[in-house]
Amino acid sequence: MTETPEESTTKQHTNPKRTDRNTDIAGCTVAAVVLVLVVSINAGWLPVSAWDESARPLRENNPPEIVSFTPSTDRIAPLDTISIACEAVDPDGSELSYFWSASDGELVGEGSEVNWVAPPAEGLHRVFVTVDDGHGGTDEGSLALRVRENRPPEILVMASEIGQDVEWVIPGSPVRVWCEAEDADGDALTYEWSASQGEMFGDGRSIIWLAPDTLGMHWITVIVYDSHGGVTERSIPLTVSAAEPPSISGFQLKAIDTDMFKPHGDSWRIFKERTCSIEALVDEDERTYNYHWTADAGTITADGPNAVWQAPAGPKGWVTILLEVSDPHGNVSSESVRIYVETCPSCM
Repeated sequence: MTETPEESTTKQHTNPKRTDRNTDIAGCTVAAVVLVLVVSINAGWLPVSAWDESARPLRENNPPEIVSFTPSTDRIAPLDTISIACEAVDPDGSELSYFWSASDGELVGEGSEVNWVAPPAEGLHRVFVTVDDGHGGTDEGSLALRVRENRPPEILVMASEIGQDVEWVIPGSPVRVWCEAEDADGDALTYEWSASQGEMFGDGRSIIWLAPDTLGMHWITVIVYDSHGGVTERSIPLTVSAAEPPSISGFQLKAIDTDMFKPHGDSWRIFKERTCSIEALVDEDERTYNYHWTADAGTITADGPNAVWQAPAGPKGWVTILLEVSDPHGNVSSESVRIYVETCPSCM
């Protein structure tokens, strides 16, 4: 029997089971794919960024930079220990490592700050540091350090009002005493004064000494310190008398058979074992004077106001030559001269 068009259409609408089954299969397939992706991501099998990882460029590492590289002091004596600090930054925030080395001396410690023990000899030395960020980035620095002995201060002049307007004082009189000192390294100086007797007032470069009641010669001493342990000392005698003592207005010094004898401030310099003559300028009158010469080093021979002094063989340093002149009534005047003994010919 032949089907009519109406019957054929009716059969298609009344039998939809095959079409619905195909739709269900497709939906299940999509859901399964999604489920596999989710499970893979959660299980760590497939990274989320796997889709575009190949297109993303790697981040460029930025090297560290040394900001400062400084010693704790630039005044370094042989065998001194100083600290050296290196400050560095890293743009990426990486942890930094420091690698130290030195041309001489000894490095102690690690990290961004270490100690450096200077060598025993003077000279110019270098300390090096390399800063590493652990990712191939580094920066390097070097520091020049000069090692030298501290040079102590030097007293160029020490004087008092005695020897200018007057040459002696009566008991209880005030006398101004001062000194002029310098430091070859430019260090700040401090002054410490003392006296064998009497009272002292003031500080710094000058003081006031109040003469004691005890007659005779008294010593005023000043010690000058620099800020790095250097020290020098000098003393002058001052005469206390109840009546006018002999007048000493100074000395005249001359070299004997040598050209290695020169003035130095208000003092002198001479090479070891060389000889000079010393004449005391004393205002003599009808009174008979007694002369007493002493030297704290070398050899001195004297006859009245004239003396000959030979420098010692060493060591180098200052020598004080003292003259005391007294009259028959026991009035005494005193005066001194300083001479530096040098043991280095090229230093003269």
